[in-house]
Amino acid sequence: MTDNGWLSKILMLTGKSLPAIQAEVHSMKRDYDLKHGGKPHRYIAYGVSSKLIKRAAIKTAAFGGLVSVPATIPGVGLVGTLLAGITADLVYLVRTQIELCYSISIAYDVQMDEEELKAVSLALLGFSGSAEAAKGIAVRTLRGVVDEMTAAYLRRGIPDSAMDVSAKLIPKFAGKAYRLIPFLGIPISASLNIASTMMVGNQARKYFSTWEDSAEYLGEAGCQSEIVT
Repeated sequence: MTDNGWLSKILMLTGKSLPAIQAEVHSMKRDYDLKHGGKPHRYIAYGVSSKLIKRAAIKTAAFGGLVSVPATIPGVGLVGTLLAGITADLVYLVRTQIELCYSISIAYDVQMDEEELKAVSLALLGFSGSAEAAKGIAVRTLRGVVDEMTAAYLRRGIPDSAMDVSAKLIPKFAGKAYRLIPFLGIPISASLNIASTMMVGNQARKYFSTWEDSAEYLGEAGCQSEIVT
């Protein structure tokens, strides 16, 4: 897993096309509006993005647990299981998280071309694993950091930027020998995928929510106290 060229290509792709993601999220927003009619767009966007984050976390958890299952089967080569499991899980996790970033941008009606959206998604993935993300920086500060990273990625070009991001992601997965622990590897892998996906989703929501007019900005605390998800 020292050659990160394969992952850099995956970082530029999603499992679904952007139009397909747009259609799905718009349908979710219509359904949410019908169920919770009369709520401002801010609440609808928050509610839909909450569902998107939860769904993505469940999907990555299930896949993470699935690829750890062979470690519990006697006679299966542990080294091969480790390498295959890490690779498959990382591919699925990255693609799902990029798709999540796209979906949340649509939930908040953010208008940007696909090249810029790719750059923003790369920035969010890279940022979510950083020390700054762990500190829980302010929303407005997050917007500035991600914007700066996005601008740098666009100047450099998406392919080269994807290489940089993949180089940061791979070491975090390469040392995950917990997959080799029979039975315990399954829940550990699933829980770590949940945490990673929720981190990316929450950072994406913080970022894309700041695109709305400041007069409509209610803050996440207000949304959380009144939204029924």
